[in-house]
Amino acid sequence: MEDVFKGIGKEIVKIYKIPERKGRFSNFNFKNKEVNGLINALGFKLYTHQVKALKYLYKGNDVVVTTSTASGKSEIFRLTIFDNFLSNPNDRYLLIYPTRALINNQYEKFSIENELFYKITKKRVKAEILTGDVNIKKRREILKDKPNVLFTTPDMLHYQILRNHNSYLWILKNLKLLVVDELHVYRGVFGTNMVYVFKRLLKLLEKLNNNLQILCLSATLKNPKEFAKLLFNRDFKVVDKSYNPSPRKYLAILEPRNLDNKQLLKRLIESLINKNIKTLVFFDTRKETEKLMRFLITSNVFNKLSTYKGTLPKYVREEVEEKFKNGELLGLLTTNALELGIDIGDLDAVINYGIPPDGIFSLIQRFGRAGRIGREALNIIILRKDGLDYYYREHLNELYEKIRKGIIEYMPVNTKNKFVAKKHLHYLISELGIVNFNEFNDFEKELIKELEKEGKVKIYKNLITDGVEVKALKKPMYSSIRTASDESYYLVLDKPWIKIRLLEKNESEILGFINWLKVKGYVVEEVDKDEYFRSLITGMPYFSRGRLYMVKDMLNFGKFNFIFADELNISWDVEALQKKEEEIDILDIYDKKSYKDVEIYHGRLRVRKIYSGFIVKGNDVDRYYEELLSLKDKGILDAEIELFKDFFGLNFISVRFKKEVIRDFETDGMWYVFPESVRDVADEEFFEFLNAIDEDDLAISIYRNKKLSRKELFPIYLGATTHYIKNIIKNKVKEHLNVKKDTKDVEELTYKIKKLIDSKDRIAGGLHAIEHNVIKITPIFTYIDSREVGGYSYERFNKNPFRDRAVIFIYDGNEGGFGLAEILYGYAEKLLNKSLEHLKNCKCIDGCPLCIYSTKCGTFNEFLDKWQAIKILEKLVK
Repeated sequence: MEDVFKGIGKEIVKIYKIPERKGRFSNFNFKNKEVNGLINALGFKLYTHQVKALKYLYKGNDVVVTTSTASGKSEIFRLTIFDNFLSNPNDRYLLIYPTRALINNQYEKFSIENELFYKITKKRVKAEILTGDVNIKKRREILKDKPNVLFTTPDMLHYQILRNHNSYLWILKNLKLLVVDELHVYRGVFGTNMVYVFKRLLKLLEKLNNNLQILCLSATLKNPKEFAKLLFNRDFKVVDKSYNPSPRKYLAILEPRNLDNKQLLKRLIESLINKNIKTLVFFDTRKETEKLMRFLITSNVFNKLSTYKGTLPKYVREEVEEKFKNGELLGLLTTNALELGIDIGDLDAVINYGIPPDGIFSLIQRFGRAGRIGREALNIIILRKDGLDYYYREHLNELYEKIRKGIIEYMPVNTKNKFVAKKHLHYLISELGIVNFNEFNDFEKELIKELEKEGKVKIYKNLITDGVEVKALKKPMYSSIRTASDESYYLVLDKPWIKIRLLEKNESEILGFINWLKVKGYVVEEVDKDEYFRSLITGMPYFSRGRLYMVKDMLNFGKFNFIFADELNISWDVEALQKKEEEIDILDIYDKKSYKDVEIYHGRLRVRKIYSGFIVKGNDVDRYYEELLSLKDKGILDAEIELFKDFFGLNFISVRFKKEVIRDFETDGMWYVFPESVRDVADEEFFEFLNAIDEDDLAISIYRNKKLSRKELFPIYLGATTHYIKNIIKNKVKEHLNVKKDTKDVEELTYKIKKLIDSKDRIAGGLHAIEHNVIKITPIFTYIDSREVGGYSYERFNKNPFRDRAVIFIYDGNEGGFGLAEILYGYAEKLLNKSLEHLKNCKCIDGCPLCIYSTKCGTFNEFLDKWQAIKILEKLVK
């Protein structure tokens, strides 16, 4: 421990020791004594919670096991399969895992035990993997061989097995046990889709007269019985107490003090790698992994490191995984792609850069990766200048207790998402052929009627049975279950022949061509719709595996979108930030309540995001500027491009599109409607700071300068607007005080006069700051990922029924809405109170990343006023 932190001890906030836990064991008599012999041969004893789960299973119950990481949950189904195989060799087993990495890991473990099982019984259980990476030839072999056990993903259950169920009757008719691992990840968009995927599966099995059992495995959930019931509409027996031994673990919390964030990460990674300690470093975004990888390019451990993202092509992921296993690589800079499935015995350290946007949920999973063979583990959090990090910096013991207990609160799954439900109902009807219309609930019936209006299904009366039935008229197009969108986006190297080949293909041939491009290495990454709008609009720089790409043009083929990009110089330091505005329409109000003088609503919204350009910042903007001009000259980028060099110390490029990029979607949200009394805060701000200024004439003359209008300056200077205003004020102040340096008096007077300028925008800055802060702190209560939450504030809302009212909207960022808004609405009052506490406790004067700055802000954190935000909330919640 001391060696790891040598030279960076001053950055340590606190180190917690999580004590070792002893195990408790029990015995279980399987139907076949050979399985007890297998356990002895494997050299382990059954934990008490494993035996409890086995007893439930052998009594015919559906079971959910929700125990800690590395508690041997997988042995429950492996031993059950081996035992039942000896008694009923025709039974089949479907094992569902959310990631391919996890499947590969679990298949390898099953195969090892299967070989030992063969030595004991002279019988071998046939097991195969079916994922999207499996080629057509191998899929045909699987259909021919009909293995006893099939490892697959939710995606392949959706795309392949249910879609082509007649080819899989051999497993569906004989399916004894459905195993669903990592149940806790079935939340949000993914979880909502999976409710209907499981509904389709169970409906099909019901038609085949198969009443199988379900075994769910999960990290520790607060309410596993209710969550499993929500996903499967069945009752489950629960095993929720862990009896496995656990090694001693350390939780080290670090905060950059003498070093900046990158330097601290660099020192820590070098210290661990140079000691041959295998390490995972988790980041919230792909961009952050790439930025650190570039920063480490001169490090002596650079060749022992790699980035790892789920969007990378299969062959790249597998190459990185293999090198990490064999020790060729000792550190991976990764996103949540490696939260699940990594069970490498000599993985001893996990670093998390900041508190994840969903709060403790991801930390529990990530820290469970280390120390899984009884060795001590080191878990490290490096606190950032971010609102959530700041909260837990002030509540360290709360952070420690949540991690130690490891209990995850699930996010409700929205079974009433019309967008998702409607397409899955179309799938279900198509898969079953003819369905009794009265088997559907009222919500589903209305959606089926909409499908009939669209000509996709037909509702009719069966003259023989006198019942109402529904059948499909059109085959559905199967779309992703990982996102709300039907569309797929591929970042592809810009090769003219690829475009020519694409234009020659019809839609049915596109998917095969995409797979070929992946194999040949021409697909850089596959991303979702959100990432496209966030990072891949024409002209934007994009980093992948440490390489810099410039986004060029795009081709669309139905739901397939190809974004072409050129690779640029790997060492360039550039980063893009988007400019966007939003327009919100209220479509429906589900519920309303009041808190003090604030009206709070929950309802349906239409959100329009208007992308009007972006800025590029970094040390190499002059080089990137030349590339942008070239893109414009070729007619690919239709925009005004301006380079700002040494603009009061800043260097950046402003790109303004001549034609805005628009994205519309419906979702659920909650919103605060403020009383008219809060408008007084703008005048209070003006007079409070004017009265605090001795140099009245100077302050008033600057305030009356019409050129110092943020609204007028923002279209020109974008994210540098406040920087420009502050420097203009500062120069006037220094001239007035007859000084040349930035003294304390200069800084104080500049700040006070700036607050006068801020008051010109009335309370827009205060509302905007509250909106940012509320989104930042949502994970404290809700375990919602703040990246999935959007927001927009209006100083005067421009539509009925709240025209001219001050309104803050907080909405589910997923198209259609997936249950987040309902949770936020439930905590709406607490969020206002906690926001006031958080803003007042933050020690900054005028706003910072800890309290009101957001990396997602479409106006580059302009029009923000912390002082106003505090005053508005004090008026309302004190």
